[in-house]
Amino acid sequence: MQVRLVPNLQLGDRIIGPTRDPVANRALYQRYAKRLQARLGIGFQVYLDTSDGYYLLHAHDYDTNTCWVVATEVYQALTDSAVLTHHRIMPLSDQALILKTTQSIEQQLRQPPLTH
Repeated sequence: MQVRLVPNLQLGDRIIGPTRDPVANRALYQRYAKRLQARLGIGFQVYLDTSDGYYLLHAHDYDTNTCWVVATEVYQALTDSAVLTHHRIMPLSDQALILKTTQSIEQQLRQPPLTH
């Protein structure tokens, strides 16, 4: 399974993320991605999405091989979007990101996806 971490989402001229600095957000998520990959092991490929959410917004609907882990702010920006119903998306709290706690995300990733 592919796990794509999305630290930022560009909506028009705005970039939404845990901080106002998209480069800092990517650095935080890169650090988290390394920890998550080490914890998940074989069978998972963890990637950092540097497209500011473009790939998430244009991903194929109902892709069961990809899970998107997004910043809480990004998740909140998507609440009225069909993207949430067409993809497997998990919010990552700022606290879990900073402390690099992966247990909750690991547990969710190891569960089989819901079928639509």
